[in-house]
Amino acid sequence: MTHPANDFEWVDDAEEGFVEWFNGECGPFTWRCEYFYGDCEVEDEKTRKDLLYKWIHSAYVSGYKQGRTPE
Repeated sequence: MTHPANDFEWVDDAEEGFVEWFNGECGPFTWRCEYFYGDCEVEDEKTRKDLLYKWIHSAYVSGYKQGRTPE
């Protein structure tokens, strides 16, 4: 079994792909990053923590799907 922190092949445009996803449109009048920054400002610590875990999961799943999809 491989460990994701040590055994992977880095793709040169991975950061560019993430930035594109993060700053992408998330509806007709807003960007995904605006929702993220709003969630970071939630005052209740437990709620904010839950929201940030969901963001991390969403970013991971989106990156995984994009990496598995041939261009």
